[in-house]
Amino acid sequence: MRIVITGGPSVGKTTIVSGVAERGFPIVHEFATEIIKEGVYLPWVDRCSFQNEVLRRQCAAEKELDHVDGPVFLDRGLFDGEAYYIYDKLEIPGRFSQLDASKYALAFLVELLPFFDKNDVRRENLEFTREISVILENCYTSRGVEVVRVPAMSPTERIDFVIAEVRKRLPSFKTQEVSAHGNHLHVQRRSSRVSAGAV
Repeated sequence: MRIVITGGPSVGKTTIVSGVAERGFPIVHEFATEIIKEGVYLPWVDRCSFQNEVLRRQCAAEKELDHVDGPVFLDRGLFDGEAYYIYDKLEIPGRFSQLDASKYALAFLVELLPFFDKNDVRRENLEFTREISVILENCYTSRGVEVVRVPAMSPTERIDFVIAEVRKRLPSFKTQEVSAHGNHLHVQRRSSRVSAGAV
């Protein structure tokens, strides 16, 4: 059961995902920041090469989840990259049309905060985040993935909201929560990008 946490830059996605991990759920970290810090592929130099590398790593990480039972929270999903191609008015690679969206049980779109936190790897602005959020939502809903908006609240309230919404929509979530750790530990040995929550 894969649950995507998506949204534009500086909306608090990673804070939510980290908080979910602290509640004991397995997560998959996002790849964009890691790739930018490596310095080989940079989105402001070559968007296509950068997004191709993000997608390659995302596909590899999600392939390792095929044998995992229970919920896994993803900091961005397979279709986030498509939104950036659309925003930049670039030709969308055919690979996106071949990706399987059926493995996503739910996607949470994290809404904007009233500020934008720029840093060494984040060079966009609040207006960009507003525009890309609309595109991101459509990239998932157009594939039949239910999208739930996460309003601007405190980090703890957002984490509570996400978990509550998953429980409401996925009846099996409550029982699977108990077994998430054991299933995840096997994945963690194969991939450093999948992390266990607090035990």
